[in-house]
This record gives sequence, C-alpha cells and structure tokens, in this order.
Amino acid sequence: MSLIKRDVLSFVLFFILFQNIEAKDIGIASCNCKEKEVNQRIEFKSRFKYFFFRKTNYKSVKRIDQIIDKNGEILVKAIMKSIESSDEYLFRKFHRIIIVNKEIHEVSCVVGKESGKVTVYNFCGRKVKEFSLKSEELFEKYKF
Repeated sequence: MSLIKRDVLSFVLFFILFQNIEAKDIGIASCNCKEKEVNQRIEFKSRFKYFFFRKTNYKSVKRIDQIIDKNGEILVKAIMKSIESSDEYLFRKFHRIIIVNKEIHEVSCVVGKESGKVTVYNFCGRKVKEFSLKSEELFEKYKF
C-alpha cells in the first residue's frame, strides 16, 4: 500500500511541475491590441432589379465593411443592404463599422425605431462594451 501511495505522490508532483513549466511558456505569447495595425476595407456590390425579365431603374446595393489586420484576417464584418433608385438611397437597417480613436465601432440601427446600438471592439476583435443611442444622434455622428 505504501508503495502505491508513494508512486501516486511522485506522479502528482511530476504533473504539477510539468504544468508550471507549460504555464510559463504561455505567458510569453501575449500581445498588445492597441499597438496592432488594422485597416478598413469597404466593398460595394450592386445589381439591377428585374420585373418580368425587364431591367428597372432600381438597384440592389450591398455594402460590406470589414476590419482587417496586417495578416489578412477579418476581425469584424458588417453587411448593409439597400435599394437605390435614381436620387434615392433607401435602407431598412443601418449597419456600419468605423475606426475611432484606437477602437472599432459597429453601429446598427433599424429605420423607424427610436434607438440604435453601438458595439465597441478593440483591435484584437474582442467586444469591449455596448451601449445604445437615439437614432437621430446615431445618424448625425456615424452617417457619412
């Protein structure tokens, strides 16, 4: 019995030492998100709407906002769909991504509602905070 306890005790001590060595190696690989370099890429895709095989004056427009780091990895992505007809630009949901003072702001608001939502991310793509604003303030600040 004492031989088994001694073997188990030695195994547990070896296991604890091995875990501490692994934990020291993990701490070295941390990065600072504020010093990370990111870029914003905006894509527009548009196509005409058809009615009984005839092209109309309406266009379906899709705006894709992406925040990309220097390795080409997409951190945050937002898609906004709208309809464009001559001078008008109509959308149901306002959804954009903007870089403001070392933070990434994702803005989403449904047209006709009183308030919208702003989600703030750091440059690593992790969500930091979320708050709501009135629609008028949101459009004035983030629409460009």
